[in-house]
Amino acid sequence: MKYLTADQLQEIGTRILDAAGSPHAESEAVCEVLVRANLLGHDSHGVMRIPQYVGQIRSGAIRPGTPIEIERETAAAAVIQAHQGWGMVIARQAMRLAIEKARQVAIGTVVVRGSQHVGRVGEYPTMAAEEGMIGMAFVNSYGTTGSVAPYGGAGRRLSPNPIAFAMPSGGPWPVMVDITTSVFPEGKVRVAQYAGKQLPDGVIVDADGNPTTDPSSFYGPPPGALLPLGGIVGHKGFALGIVAELLAGALSGAGVTGKERDETGNGVYFQAINIDALLPYDDFIQTVQEQIAWVKSASPQPGVSEVLFPGEPEYRTAQQRGAHGIPVEDSIWQEITETADSLGVKIGA
Repeated sequence: MKYLTADQLQEIGTRILDAAGSPHAESEAVCEVLVRANLLGHDSHGVMRIPQYVGQIRSGAIRPGTPIEIERETAAAAVIQAHQGWGMVIARQAMRLAIEKARQVAIGTVVVRGSQHVGRVGEYPTMAAEEGMIGMAFVNSYGTTGSVAPYGGAGRRLSPNPIAFAMPSGGPWPVMVDITTSVFPEGKVRVAQYAGKQLPDGVIVDADGNPTTDPSSFYGPPPGALLPLGGIVGHKGFALGIVAELLAGALSGAGVTGKERDETGNGVYFQAINIDALLPYDDFIQTVQEQIAWVKSASPQPGVSEVLFPGEPEYRTAQQRGAHGIPVEDSIWQEITETADSLGVKIGA
């Protein structure tokens, strides 16, 4: 295990993406999202993605430097065609547009099609929270058969379809929910495989629908599938996954899971809500603070030291990793190093 600072990872990642042909400003923006994911503890959406992204640049799946096209727009909504550009760059642009619309008309909605992987979805609603608004995001993956089994099914039919919400809390961290509608995102299965670890029970099934904890059973061949969020009440996660699929995939025009297509990527639905349009901002914050205090006053269950509010675990992880370094698995670091070497970038041991 290696430990690196956020600045070190940012510098290394940016140099690698620059060498792969990405414009420098876009490389920086992508790595900001990746490194922040690591800093907050979401390693499945952190720098481990760099080798994957370099491969996608080489194959032409990601087209760095591609400008967005606003295909339709009203005062409150817009449709963006991303033309297979960097997902993180485009997602930031889309959420900024939603925020600006919310400033003008209370609620702004922006959908995106033709985007590549947008990374950690909680990044974007948090942008709204930092502007004193409520943000939400729904994401799907189109052009594939998916990786998640429907409730009661064995085969792959949906993607993990993450959803995220954020709002200001009046404290040092925003209220933030960032979850996949599957038990795990695919990236956490990959992290377990890199680390040579088994998965917890109830995360994946093999190709025949049998429960398994072996990450390799997910990748196959033949491939298994992730299970929808919720365990014995997995119909709830399955339903949320369908909602995300239709908002992000159908409403954006990106498409939904089904037959494999030559073009794959993310469809995205973003919304920003201007709190001041509904009630005074300070009144909202006071109520949020009261709710946080009330929830955290619950006595912890046996084996639990403290009740944490959504967004608080990430804040604490960021404080700890900011002070002591971000852990990177040796196998992930090796892949990053090999990718850098292939581009003539020297990053040290």
